[in-house]
Amino acid sequence: MFGKRCSLCGGKLNSNGICTECGLDNNKSDKNYRINQSECDHEPLTHVHYGKNEKPEKQPKPNTPRQSWQGSQKDNNWQQRQGSTNTYSGNAGSTGRKKVGKKKKPGRIISKIIAVIVIFNVFFGIFQPMVSDILDDVISGYQENTQDYTRSDPYENVTKELPADGESVSFELTSGDYVVGVHIPEGNYQADVSYDYDTVQVDDWDSGFYLYEYAGRTDGDYLDDLRLYNGAIVHISSRTTITLYSDNAQTENILYENNPLAGQEPLVVKKDLTVGPDLPAGVYDLILVSGEGSVDVDIYTEYGESMETKDLYLGENCTDGKEYKNLVLPKNAQITLDDNMELRLTPSEHISTTDYYEYYNY
Repeated sequence: MFGKRCSLCGGKLNSNGICTECGLDNNKSDKNYRINQSECDHEPLTHVHYGKNEKPEKQPKPNTPRQSWQGSQKDNNWQQRQGSTNTYSGNAGSTGRKKVGKKKKPGRIISKIIAVIVIFNVFFGIFQPMVSDILDDVISGYQENTQDYTRSDPYENVTKELPADGESVSFELTSGDYVVGVHIPEGNYQADVSYDYDTVQVDDWDSGFYLYEYAGRTDGDYLDDLRLYNGAIVHISSRTTITLYSDNAQTENILYENNPLAGQEPLVVKKDLTVGPDLPAGVYDLILVSGEGSVDVDIYTEYGESMETKDLYLGENCTDGKEYKNLVLPKNAQITLDDNMELRLTPSEHISTTDYYEYYNY
């Protein structure tokens, strides 16, 4: 051993090979000693030592961020920003994973659809005859009620009486509004129409009845018994003309006013207009010059509130023909016509009143 030095500290050795400086037994093989080495040389510098009976915590896989649910909204928001499809649950520090968003198998969905279809077919087969019987009863009852229906007498509550004597008169009238006692003398009339759907409509609020008569009515009509009293308004709608005639017309009771617009040049209309700015308020005869289609006449009060709407259909073979007489147009009334139509408005000869708003207050 003489001349050798301690392999640990370089000190002198005695005759037994023991270092006199550090006490290392240099007789043992060097492989039993790890000079300037450690069991942790292969570990990273941040590793942690554990006691003899302690188990090291499992480390996450490389490149996988460690995530844990701490019960805070901040962590949840962080997970959402990471686009994670997993959620974590448990106590603080727990890393157990819980799968969500389990996809349903297409086969189960198809099975449910088939089941619904089968159930529907079963119930439909059971109840379809019952539903058919109910519908048959309803339709049959409706038809019986329709067949049994008889129109009530429109004059049953009228207390006025027309004179038995009078003059025989006949009027051939185009579509328009005619006031009894102004344009037509009071009397009991009959109407001759050219078409089943040419109509005679009578508004008589003083006498308390309303008529809407045409030859095509299946419940009977009163075209042979038109009782026209002074003040009533007769609305004619015809493709050509309707003839009214009477044997007891009260011609001596005719009262009318001359139209203050009489003598003015006719106004040609090719576009929509408003009474007031575009033409003066008054009573006009409307004649179709060219084209055909709808003419909507909207009547408003002086405060702009809607009073009435008249829908005219003018043309060679249209329901109102090519002419409409005695159209009362108060201020603010609006006329709307279809494209490519041209109308001519001429002041009517006789009128019932110059209070054009009052005309519509019936």
